[in-house]
Amino acid sequence: MRINTKDETLKRNYIQKYQFLIAEYEQVKAKKHPSFKLAKEFYAHHGTCPQTFLKYYGRYKQNGETESLVPQKRGARFKSRRTPEEIEELILKEREKGCNKYEIHQILCKILGDKVPCPSTIYNILKRKGKNRKTVQMKEEKRRIVKEKAGELAHIDCYHVSKDTIENDNKRYYIVSIVDSCTRIAWAEVTE
Repeated sequence: MRINTKDETLKRNYIQKYQFLIAEYEQVKAKKHPSFKLAKEFYAHHGTCPQTFLKYYGRYKQNGETESLVPQKRGARFKSRRTPEEIEELILKEREKGCNKYEIHQILCKILGDKVPCPSTIYNILKRKGKNRKTVQMKEEKRRIVKEKAGELAHIDCYHVSKDTIENDNKRYYIVSIVDSCTRIAWAEVTE
């Protein structure tokens, strides 16, 4: 069986067709063509789009190689628009702390300014690196709040005392308690 991947028939056909068209086009430009006076007539007769033909003609004139007459891949080159490795490392570092794509985007906006990838790109990077799902460690890290000094963060709770606790007193009393996050010192007070 013949291997079709090495078949260059289409490539040969493109090159032959465009070489023929270029030779005729140059005759039209030099006003020496026996059938066509205008390039418009040339395009109509051969059924070609002027923009496409001039694109290939320009490429051929610039390079002088027949390879430039073959259609080329459109769009960006592979990895040419990929996020730089340094930014990807920052994204992965923030992900280890348990941040989602929107939180990572906000953090990087403060660090990098304008060169921050959008949240969907951040998600694609996490997916490519296998970090799009949170692990147990990431969830625990996100939940953990560490404070270095006393008074930075406190946990407050308020509870009302039932009226029958104190005899002959119809006032409503509340117990307010505070626990410091760093030192774990607790304080409670009864208020009205």
